[in-house]
Amino acid sequence: MVHLVLAGITTVIFGIASLLLISRARSRLSEGSIRRYMDNFAICLAFIVIFSVWQTARYSFAGGTAVSEHPTYSAYPEYIFVIFAYISFIVASYRVLKISEEFGFKEDGKKIGQIMRQKRTKKSKK
Repeated sequence: MVHLVLAGITTVIFGIASLLLISRARSRLSEGSIRRYMDNFAICLAFIVIFSVWQTARYSFAGGTAVSEHPTYSAYPEYIFVIFAYISFIVASYRVLKISEEFGFKEDGKKIGQIMRQKRTKKSKK
């Protein structure tokens, strides 16, 4: 039981450290789509950290009965935090899709490649 509590505390510490790093990175970004994506990513991570805190606290105070076949009402907030985390990941993934449309150069890269090939063939003909 003690080793699971230590693992939970370690998970929470790493989660909080990640949130602090995201906050520092976000403060250095100017307004725009990447900063909004960082906001979404921070929300996802916050729900996961809250889930970890709740689960660690529940396990610590319940005397090792955090995982059972018949969860108590105290397990329901964990499910809610995980559901919100997944919803936040969906929103963040949608933001990445929009960022890729904004900054993606796949189509332009193909056109540039074609132009470069045409110029090379013209030079080789001279």
